[in-house]
Amino acid sequence: METVTLTIDGRQLTVDKRRTVLEAAIEHGIKVPYYCYHPGLGIDGSCRVCIVKIEKMAKLQTACSTPVGEGMIVHTGTPDVVEARASVFEFLLINHPLDCPVCDKGGECPLQDFSYSFGPHESRMAFSRRVFDGEGVKADVDFGPTLMLNRNRCILCTRCVRFMKEIDADAQINIVDRGYGSEIATFQEQGVHSLISGNLMDVCPVGAITTRDYRFKSRPWDNPEAVDTICTFCEKGCNTTEWLRAKPEWAKGARLIRVTPRYNPDVNGYWMCDIGRFDYHWIESDDRLQRPLLRTGAGAQEPVDWREALTKLADYVTAAGGPGALRFFVSAHASLEELFLIGRLGSAFGVPEDGVAIGWRTREKPQPSQTKFRISAVDAPNVNGARDLGFPVNRDANGAANVTAFRQAVEQGRVKALYVFDPGPNGSIGDVSWIVAARHSGKLPLLIVQGVLFSHLAKAADIVLPGASSSEKDASYVNEQGRVQAASSAIVPPGDAQEDWQVFVNVGRALGAALEYTSSAAVRGDVAGAM
Repeated sequence: METVTLTIDGRQLTVDKRRTVLEAAIEHGIKVPYYCYHPGLGIDGSCRVCIVKIEKMAKLQTACSTPVGEGMIVHTGTPDVVEARASVFEFLLINHPLDCPVCDKGGECPLQDFSYSFGPHESRMAFSRRVFDGEGVKADVDFGPTLMLNRNRCILCTRCVRFMKEIDADAQINIVDRGYGSEIATFQEQGVHSLISGNLMDVCPVGAITTRDYRFKSRPWDNPEAVDTICTFCEKGCNTTEWLRAKPEWAKGARLIRVTPRYNPDVNGYWMCDIGRFDYHWIESDDRLQRPLLRTGAGAQEPVDWREALTKLADYVTAAGGPGALRFFVSAHASLEELFLIGRLGSAFGVPEDGVAIGWRTREKPQPSQTKFRISAVDAPNVNGARDLGFPVNRDANGAANVTAFRQAVEQGRVKALYVFDPGPNGSIGDVSWIVAARHSGKLPLLIVQGVLFSHLAKAADIVLPGASSSEKDASYVNEQGRVQAASSAIVPPGDAQEDWQVFVNVGRALGAALEYTSSAAVRGDVAGAM
């Protein structure tokens, strides 16, 4: 890497020669305001608040568009810079509504923060502000199925324009009209239709673009805990942060309040898809399994405690031919730790290699052909992890799970006891209607389901064991690149539900296979040795 040495505010810095003055300042903790600049987007230089004085240059320069040079001397706080920057802020705020207390961006708004630090202390403007779509709540207009737009707050930084053009590769947003009447818009006000539209809220430096999902639900100071983890809704494995709302004992509603992308240059960059961002509500939904369920002689499922559930499980498995008669159908949402334990149980029980099948769902996710952020069609995080641990991972020509032989064995009545493990969102294991049909017809005598949702499959089961979602456990997965990544526990499983490693240890103990693990970390240590 070629470097240059420059001086900013008296500090001598050595940086990559490909950097701009603004990037050099940011990397070394020198505070320079900016709005149009975003590290994941191209340079625009339109907001002008990052202006600095560079010796031997006649005029003030925008730091975001000026490359560093050897021996360059930069000043960020000279009187002429301070005065010019304050005037730019004054222009930005001329028409900006004073609605910080009700704006969703309040508390994490760069315009708010930089205006306090670098802007004028009071306004000199006495005329009415420019209004686009109305005042107050009337200013909020539809901006597509996931977004809302408030043009009165927009400062025309063009980040949203550049994101749709450069990253999504579908330039649905542009600036229309001229001068005082300039505004962002989409064709015929149709809004943004994209599977990565939620990133527009992230790149917007003000409260102009907000998401319908998070809107008016919480404030940054209401979210005291933020857990760094990964998204497990597809094979990409985006690095994310899960935000938890403070919840007094008397409060109702979910604690998991939003999911945002976390920068990882090798996996997802600065972005994530709308599926991972918005489709998390099932984790704390009313459909969650909270207690073990046991089908009674009358045919109804009744909640029982873990001791009774495991005792009955052992009795039923013994009646079906013993642990060796068990067959496993496992979702690729299973973590490495859980797959490892299933493998240990299978070995202890003498389950043949073809007695385990891995399932997952694939879906078409329409995106522009030139998009720079491609979403995986596989709705599971650990297909490669299952393969790496030696499980039979069979794909068809379209990447979908091929479980034809296993399905035929179930449908022909050759499987006496089936154990299904499905810790993912509803349907992510793939088609399971054939399992339900086999159980209802009597061709499958015993069905045990370990999962998180009271799905159609769980409703058909003889025994249901409640487990944990990926947001409720520390676990590891192998993404589509073959990269091992860790998910972190953000919340605890609901009710009497247990982490899945613990369920497998208890099931093994009930069936005579002692797995001496006391934590997921202990399992992870053995997984590391096995891989």
